Amino acid sequence: MRFRCFSVLSGKKLIAVFIVVLLAMLLSSCGKYVRQRAGQINKDVNFQGSNLGGLQREEAKVIISRIAAGLKKDPVNAAKDSVTGGVIPDINGLEVDLEQTIAAVLAAKKGDIVRPVYCETSADITLADFPELPIYQGNPAKQQVVFLINVAWGNEYLPSMLDTLQETNVGATFFLVGRWVRQNPELAQAIAEAGFELANHGDSDGVSMGKASLNEAVEQIRKCADTIERTCGVRPVYFSPHRGELSENVMKAAALENSRVIMWTVDTVDWKLPGADVMAEKIISNATGGSLILMHPTEQTNEFLRHVIPALRQKGLEPVELSTLLSPHYLKEVNAR
Repeated sequence: MRFRCFSVLSGKKLIAVFIVVLLAMLLSSCGKYVRQRAGQINKDVNFQGSNLGGLQREEAKVIISRIAAGLKKDPVNAAKDSVTGGVIPDINGLEVDLEQTIAAVLAAKKGDIVRPVYCETSADITLADFPELPIYQGNPAKQQVVFLINVAWGNEYLPSMLDTLQETNVGATFFLVGRWVRQNPELAQAIAEAGFELANHGDSDGVSMGKASLNEAVEQIRKCADTIERTCGVRPVYFSPHRGELSENVMKAAALENSRVIMWTVDTVDWKLPGADVMAEKIISNATGGSLILMHPTEQTNEFLRHVIPALRQKGLEPVELSTLLSPHYLKEVNAR
């Protein structure tokens, strides 16, 4: 009797132990599968033409790292332009952020196409290292151009130009003369309210900046900046001298007023009224990435804009505001592609 009881109890214990061991094995196996599955990429997930579906994280990392090496772009230092004596702006480099890109691949659903996640790398030499040098063009690596619109007259032509720029969704930078702003505050405010960048064209277009003393140049830049800030609520950081008159005093004065001297790459010479077609042909033929295009509000400029904007875009050049072109950043452009 004792033996039978012992046998029965032992049998039950053995069954219980067997069940516990079996459950442990199943749980271990399931855990391993879950851990494996958690690090496995969904079927047909594509990255830069490579199907990563079914791969584990570390396997995918090897492939992504190899592809990322080919996508890296080194930063370009700001450099003095031997032709103009100005400075060409720096531009940041790009490299693939491996961890964020891998995370995006792991989070992708079946059949998704995953794009690289980029981060920027800064140049060693930047615009800040050349505070007194003027800028005649942006970095040619950027497929952008800027309309520099000097305003000291031509009030009657400004509204139609603003309409065209807004309708075509392009950027532009308006260089305003301080005297003009004081005489036409509503027009100056209309330019700002339309979302366009404002810049400094000196306080008076009657002053020869090339002959001005350092103190006179500082006064011209400061007084115009004060006027624009008081009227439109923004203090300009770019300055273009009337008639393009440059001197050592002008460049020093601009640096003292925390303003960058801006010149131009291509001039429409619209004040001579050569014809909208003639101006458009000149700009289309000569504009490249980084070009600064000079113009004024004239009776022909609006028609010129309607011709040249689609033609520039057809060449792959997008008109933007000056601060966008001169910025070293271009992640937004890359991510939009």
